[in-house]
Amino acid sequence: MRNDKLMLAVAMSAIFAAAGAAAENAAGVDTSDWACESCPFQKDYEAEATLGAEYVDEDSAKFGEYNGLDQKGAYADVSARGGGRTESGTYYRYDLKDLGLDTREAKFVAGREGVIEGKLYYDELPHRVWDTTATPYTRSGKDALRLPSDWVRGGSTSGMTALAGALSPVDIGTDRTTVGAGLAYLFGSNLKFFADYSRQDIEGSKLASANFLFLALQYPEPIDAAHDQVEAGATYRWKSGFAKLSWYGSSYDNSVTALTFDNPYLPAAPDTVQGRKAGAPDNKAQTLALDGNFLLPWWNSVLSYRLAEGTMDQTEDFLPFSTSAALNATTLLPRGDLNADVSTSHYRATLSVRPHPRLRAHVGYRYDERDDGTADFSTTGFVESDSVIGAPASARRYSYKRTRVDGYGEARVFDWLSIGAGAESDKLERSNQETDQTKEERSYVEIRMRPWGSIEVNGRYGNANVKAGDYTVISGPIPENPLLRKFNQADRDSDFAELRLGFSPWKLAIALEGSYSFDAYRQSPLGLVSGRDYRYAGTVSMPVGEKASVYLSGSYQNIATKQAGEEVFPNWSRLWQVDHEDEFTTAGGGMVWKKVADKVDVRLDYTYARSQGPIDAMVDYPSSAGGAFPKLQTELNSVRLSASYDVNERLRVGAAWTWEDYSSSDWQIAGVEPATLPNLLSMSPDPYDYSVNVIGVSFTYRFGPSVND
Repeated sequence: MRNDKLMLAVAMSAIFAAAGAAAENAAGVDTSDWACESCPFQKDYEAEATLGAEYVDEDSAKFGEYNGLDQKGAYADVSARGGGRTESGTYYRYDLKDLGLDTREAKFVAGREGVIEGKLYYDELPHRVWDTTATPYTRSGKDALRLPSDWVRGGSTSGMTALAGALSPVDIGTDRTTVGAGLAYLFGSNLKFFADYSRQDIEGSKLASANFLFLALQYPEPIDAAHDQVEAGATYRWKSGFAKLSWYGSSYDNSVTALTFDNPYLPAAPDTVQGRKAGAPDNKAQTLALDGNFLLPWWNSVLSYRLAEGTMDQTEDFLPFSTSAALNATTLLPRGDLNADVSTSHYRATLSVRPHPRLRAHVGYRYDERDDGTADFSTTGFVESDSVIGAPASARRYSYKRTRVDGYGEARVFDWLSIGAGAESDKLERSNQETDQTKEERSYVEIRMRPWGSIEVNGRYGNANVKAGDYTVISGPIPENPLLRKFNQADRDSDFAELRLGFSPWKLAIALEGSYSFDAYRQSPLGLVSGRDYRYAGTVSMPVGEKASVYLSGSYQNIATKQAGEEVFPNWSRLWQVDHEDEFTTAGGGMVWKKVADKVDVRLDYTYARSQGPIDAMVDYPSSAGGAFPKLQTELNSVRLSASYDVNERLRVGAAWTWEDYSSSDWQIAGVEPATLPNLLSMSPDPYDYSVNVIGVSFTYRFGPSVND
């Protein structure tokens, strides 16, 4: 609505300006030589191209996790953007980014104003995870991992005498490529048709694990999948609102729906020389939706809504229970495939009103339903860890209905003081789970103050309460402790508060904020008992003269949880408790200096981040079994210095230097080589630790009309 008013103001200004100009022309003023100095429409062709190079001085998957700078060496820095427009309203524009990196993007848009627009786009996104891993496996085809022909199996890793010679380095990570196209056509001034298509391909590997009885291994699981998405529909706009009808379709195709891998250990049974793991199944989904909003004729009211119905289906064939023919002969699959059929519903409406300049309110309603219509099935037995479990097992289907209602109202009591209050009710009904229903009720009050022009204070305090129904443990082949409560199906009491302060003494701009929340699960004897989270942060900035500014920032967050558990044995039990505490500290600062000698821009930024996560375990008996785990820690220091020089109105030269130092300690993987543990064949990922420098230089040239033309 605010955008509509802005467009209306611009349009009215243009009308009044035209009327004034016409009046002056009638009085004899000659405007034939007048030129528009701030016309919003581009004319002719304009473009900007960047050519440069970057050099990275160290290999690091973590540093290059998403930026493509993961290997030592030189990279091309190539980007360009531009476009053109004719007086008839035909236009085009393009944007090419990072063409020399694995994060390259390209987008092209063309059309005619008020009639039609088409677009094409392409982008790549790398995700580098580890570059210190090694494995004896090699990929055979698309869905098998094989050990060398001279591999020596052992009862433990120490018996794998060919392991050292068989290890080969392998990087863990993925490359994601997206291509897409879209078309929009405006039929008249109110109706628009649109269609968009995208295809996303992802390839690479992830670190996966498996086991043969009590012997475990890690291996590089191949990833090769495609995701196609289509959306088409129409939007109709009128004076007081709009409505959009759309259809969305999704198709996921996994080329590796099952992976077979050799057993590196001495098999417990003669024909258990291979293992198999199912991958993500092929699946399809679609949604039909109606969205919109419209103005109501009273109290400046706006009603927005969304109505959506969807389906999901999956018919991937089940894998056999085991790669062992002997084990498969003892039990049968319940059917050939899941034949999954799920329906979804989503209805949402929000009414916003402003009955008085000092009063505003809104009320919202949301309903979500997931109806799993897949037929239930059960088996008389199954295979687990190369052993046949003779107990019956069922694959239950889970459905839910969720209804949320919320409201908020605010009154501006004085020009400098506003007070508001809100509430929310969230009811969730489940099927085939321990609790049939949970209901959360939340309420809060807010205050906004601006007692002086340079000071603004915002605060909120509230609480929430979750009531769960009777908790009934669902029977299964592996019994659960009846005292254990799943945290999302348990009673919970919560308190939360937050405060924000902004003020600007002298030339300073200061922003401070803090928040606190506490959750208590008072009816949970075992499971998550409590959780606490508090955070505070601040930023200070100040101009230095007319061309420079400096800033400082910092934050601290502490998250703590308490869990209780029990080990149960035939003749005795042992209670235990674990306390987790995660701390996050950040700090930063920098300066910007523009137009030094009217030619040079300089920027300097520094970032510091630190985290640590102590874990403390307490055991009733024997007490020596408890104690603190080694801390999980990370620390980051990063400096970036950049400068640019305007050679003339068309050419700009830039240079940049980045230094980033990162260290971490993770007792779970530190020092674990492929054969360190007798019952784990590890890929030996190392905790992240790097210090990387990146230097770069670039030349940017501007094409098209001169700025002085």
